[in-house]
Amino acid sequence: MSTLTNILIPAIAGLVLGTMYFGGLWLTLRRLARSHQPAFLAVGSYFGRLAACFTGFYLISRVAGLPGLLVCLAAFIIVRMVLVRRWGKPELNFQGIDDD
Repeated sequence: MSTLTNILIPAIAGLVLGTMYFGGLWLTLRRLARSHQPAFLAVGSYFGRLAACFTGFYLISRVAGLPGLLVCLAAFIIVRMVLVRRWGKPELNFQGIDDD
């Protein structure tokens, strides 16, 4: 039970939290241009994702302690790396700026 509590559950929680946070960010950015209130959407999405992640990290730290929290954070960061590779980094397009 100790291995399950300290490694497996925090790893799964980190994967879920990372997918929720970065997937929510991706969805927010896609809808931002079409939104009638983009500032409200951006701020609301940020605080919602932040509150959910803080709650998840807090619960994991209470259940599994510091080692479990570190495993959860590592899984969270791995999800970010995987999603950046999958969706790619956007190319900067500075239209109208001359290199002269």
